[in-house]
This record gives sequence, C-alpha cells and structure tokens, in this order.
Amino acid sequence: HGLYAANDRNYNYLGVRGFLRPGDYNSRILIMVDGRRMNDNIYDSANTGQEFMLDMDLVDHIEFIPGPGSSLYGANAMMGVVNVISKKGSDINGLEVAGGIGSFNTNTERATLGKAFDNGADVLLSASRYYSNGPENLFYPEFNDPTTNNGIAHEGDAENSRRLFGKVKYQDFTVTGGIVDRFKQVPTASYGSIFNDPQDNTTDIWAFGEVKYDRKLNDKTSVELKAFFQGYYYEAFFPYDNDPGVLVDRIVNFDASDGRWGGVEANLVTSAFKNQKLVVGVEYQYDLRQHVYNYDISPYTQYQDDNRMGSRAGIYAQDDYWLRDDLIVSAGFRVDQNHMIDNLQFNPRLALIWNPLKTTTVKLLYGSAFRAPNIYERDRGAPNPDNEEEHIRTYEGVVEWRPQDGVRLTGGIFRNEFTKLLSQDPVTFQFVNTGKFTANGVDLGAEKKWANGRSLKGSFNHTLLYDESGGLSVWAVNAPRNVSKIQYAEPLFDGRAKLGIENVFVDERKTQQSTTASRYDLVNAILSSKEILPGADASFGVYNLFNAHPEMVGGAGAGVDDFLQDVVPMNGRNVLLKLQYRF
Repeated sequence: HGLYAANDRNYNYLGVRGFLRPGDYNSRILIMVDGRRMNDNIYDSANTGQEFMLDMDLVDHIEFIPGPGSSLYGANAMMGVVNVISKKGSDINGLEVAGGIGSFNTNTERATLGKAFDNGADVLLSASRYYSNGPENLFYPEFNDPTTNNGIAHEGDAENSRRLFGKVKYQDFTVTGGIVDRFKQVPTASYGSIFNDPQDNTTDIWAFGEVKYDRKLNDKTSVELKAFFQGYYYEAFFPYDNDPGVLVDRIVNFDASDGRWGGVEANLVTSAFKNQKLVVGVEYQYDLRQHVYNYDISPYTQYQDDNRMGSRAGIYAQDDYWLRDDLIVSAGFRVDQNHMIDNLQFNPRLALIWNPLKTTTVKLLYGSAFRAPNIYERDRGAPNPDNEEEHIRTYEGVVEWRPQDGVRLTGGIFRNEFTKLLSQDPVTFQFVNTGKFTANGVDLGAEKKWANGRSLKGSFNHTLLYDESGGLSVWAVNAPRNVSKIQYAEPLFDGRAKLGIENVFVDERKTQQSTTASRYDLVNAILSSKEILPGADASFGVYNLFNAHPEMVGGAGAGVDDFLQDVVPMNGRNVLLKLQYRF
C-alpha cells in the first residue's frame, strides 16, 4: 500500500501512497498498540522510532488498514490505521534476557518475563534499553564555513531510550500499561539553532494505562469496555547566538509540551440478526492538560505559556449485510464532536464485497475522514482561533486472487481527495486551511508461502499526488511516484536458521526548494538462528547492505520550517548483532 519511512535525524515519519508532508509528526495516521490510540493530544503525533511505545522484540504482528478509518476510529485516521499487536506471556513462557551491539556504538538490552498460569492468567512484563552514538561526523554543505566547523556536526547524533511494558490478562479482564523515555541529539541545527552545539536535543516521554473488559455474552454477541489514561511530555533545548552587542552572546531556548488525557470506550459486536454482523460503539476522551510553553532560560524571557482543556466524543456503527452468499454490503458511519471545532463531523464508509469465485474477491470502497486542528496548530507562534478541520475522501477498487494455497495476488486503483489541509503561512506564521491535494494511483501485491517456511512477498505502488493549493496542479513535495518492496525468507539447516532479505525502493521526491531528493534502493539482510545453544538464539543484521546514500526531504524553502537543509542524508551500511537467552 505504498508505505515508506522517512527520518530527519530527530523523528521518524511514515508516508502512505505518496503522501508525507515534511514535519507533520504522523498526525494523519492513527497508530495503536493493542487497539489503544497512541496519538497524543498536543501535536496528534504518533512516532514510529525509538520513541515508540513497544520494543520491536515484543511485537507479535502489525495490522495496517489503508484509507480513511474515521467511520470507526475518529480523528487522525485519514491515511490509514496501524495497529501493533503485542505478544502474550505464553509466547515467552519464562524469562528472556537479550542484548545487542552494532555500528555507531549501538547497544541494546532487554529483560522480559512471560507466563501463562494454570488459573488462566497470562502475564507479560518487559524492560528494555537502547543506546547509539550515531555517526561520529555528519556533513551538511549548507553550513560549510570555518565559523560552523566546515559543515561537520561532530558527535551530535546520539540517541537513547528506555521502556517498560506490561500486560496482564485474567478471565475477561486485561490490564495494559507502558512508558517510554527517549532522548535525541539533533545535528541539523533545527529552528536556526547553533550548528554543531551538543546541547541541541529533544526528549519525549509517552505513558499509558488501560483496563479492558471483553466478554462474550453468547455465541453471537460480545461486548468490550475500556477505560484509559495517557500522557505525553516533550522538551527541547535550542542554543542560539544572540544579537551582536548583547551582553550574553549565547542563549538557550527551552521548548516544552505536556499533555494528559483519559476516557472510556464501549462497543458491541453481534451477528444475532440474520445475514448480518453489526458493530456499534461509543467513545469519550477528556483532555485534562494541553500545556505548551516556551522561554529563554538565561536571561529569562517567556514567549508562550498556553494551557487548554477539552474533550472529544464519538458514536459509530457498522453493518456487514450478506445479500447473497457471495455478496456483502458493508456500511458504517461515525459522528464526532471535538472541542477544537464547531461542527459535528459525520464520516461514512461504504464497501461492496463480491466473491464471484472461491478464489477471487472484488471490493469497491468509499470513505471519508477528518482531522481537527491540534493545540500546536491552533496556538503555536501566531495563534489562529479560526482554523478548521481537514478532510479526505477516497474511492478504491481492489481485486484479490488466490489461485492456490499459499499464493495471493492483489491489484487495486484508488483516488484520494484532500481539502482544507493545514499549512503554516510563511508571512503570518499561522496555520491556515489552504491545502488541497489530489492523488490517483495503483497498488499491486503478490505473496507466496511454501510448506517448508520459505516465503516471498512483493508490493508496488504508483501514485501521482498533485498539490492544487495555489490554483495550479503541481507535483507535491515529498511525494514519490513509485514505491516497491520485496521480502524473501529462506529456512536453513532444517529450519534451525532463517535468512531474510528485504529490498525497499523509494522514487525521487520533490523538495521544498523544487529540487529533487534522489531515488534510493535499500537492501537489508538478517540471518537468525534459534537454539544455537540450548535456550539461546542469535541474529545478525546488515542494514543498507550495499551502502546506498538515501536522502530525505528537509525543511528548507518554506520560510517557517524547522531546519535549513533541503535534503538530509541518512546512514550508510550498519550492522547489529543480537543474542537472546531463555530461562
């Protein structure tokens, strides 16, 4: 589905079907852990790097639903919904300790306890840590001057994170919680800060807790109730050269945000009615704190100190109705109230699903989604109390063919229409609803699985995304026309080891200065083995095997973006060796 990743050496970003606006903090994708929304209540961000809630060794699988998901999930689900499912205690069945070492002085540690008890309880507890120095030297030609170390950022890309995660299930109740604390040096001199200054850094802390009651009332009906509380804290230090003649020649700006929110959800799923599967639900979230503040430390000068409270609520329903054994009509809607906008939001989703053969499925899909302005877009810099919600409408057709066991082929066409997207005005610095984009594209996919564990999977996306904001139709910034992936896994030594190879191709992208970031091919290879010794597993990964030089689109050219570079080069070849032992 055209998923691709980007990184500006501070945060990671996820693009979908050619759409990834620089600096949007993943606000147009809904990212969840075990069905719990991770997008915060300040920036709508849901990050995917080391600031993500789960250690990847705890991930069982990842579900992705492309297209608008507001009919069930509400705001943020414009481009798609990512749901990361964690492992259960029974998957660990004991105590695991793991460690890794790699390029750039990278090291990882993890301890995980998991067990399924005789009384039916399932417990998973985990603590992990990540640290990396990053490349010792990074060269940025925009700063190639003797006064700025000839464009070399020296030892300025370090990153570390610490995680705690737990999940306990007993009978119909599940309690889940976690916290991640991540620190990152920023080598790009973001927001005009001093280049090659080690104090340029950001810290992000995410925490959540959820209690879920999931009960099957009978063989046709189940109910799910949830209560949750979450928090997000961000802080950054930006060192600046002061104006000439000022007594203090170097000042440090402190930028911070603090969000707290909680709420409840309830849904009912039933197939009690003939030829139907019905889902109905309600959701309520109260924002206890939405605090954004900014000041210079010494001498103290305050620039912003805004705190809001608010709420959002939604009701939704979806009915899958079998007109015939081979024909399903799926219709759903959601109505949302959000304190940041005046009007109720109604978003439908319709699908016609036809199975003309046992091996063939045809789908016709329509949906819409919205995203309300967040606190950052409403109050940051020059406040704009009048900005409004964004909208997307999508139209899609998909054909899936399963000619034999283990083989699946898919093809689809789609059209996305974005209106009223928020952009920061380079003159007033306000976020205004001036963005209008249209995308037309094709998705292709193929998958083959063998009985011995061998697998081959490939996908290709071609998208033409045009920016129509200024009355003209021009190629949108950071919108690759072609994205492809190939993944191959080969079992070795009678299944005791596996070799996985992945190739990711991302086409060239237009930059903010209307140049291009070059296309790139990344090849990753991972050799893993189970039971190299009793209870011991190992893996060795080589990432960017052929030492390609991928470039990510930077923030230059718009006048108000966060850093100067037109393109930001990424890392070359790097390796990671991991060992794990089970008690």
